[in-house]
Amino acid sequence: MISSDYHDLLTAPNTAVLTTLRADGGPNGSPVWFWFDGHEVIVSTRAERAKHRNVVRDPRVSLTVVDPERPLRYLEIRADATIEPDPEGAMRDRIAAKHGYDDGGAFDPPGSTRVNLRLVPTRVIEH
Repeated sequence: MISSDYHDLLTAPNTAVLTTLRADGGPNGSPVWFWFDGHEVIVSTRAERAKHRNVVRDPRVSLTVVDPERPLRYLEIRADATIEPDPEGAMRDRIAAKHGYDDGGAFDPPGSTRVNLRLVPTRVIEH
């Protein structure tokens, strides 16, 4: 569903904006790092974060990645998110390594619970 012409935006260490829906229906945008498995995008987050709570309530999300070299080139993925437990933080560590960090655990306070938001695309906008 995502054209190979835009895979570069998903495999490079870019930051995206993940938009979830708050309880009142309003948008909540968060800058996130992510992993692309060739078909779907995965965002690692802590279970106590608003983005996780929002997805529990309403799985509809949008992820936008802007090309840092050509700012008018971007990819928007509208998706339904599923939640996967990640108690060891394996995906967090993979994403941190993509961005040049050896230890993704340094991003979490003690006692944090990690989950993955797997974005299953429902619509892709390539511009």
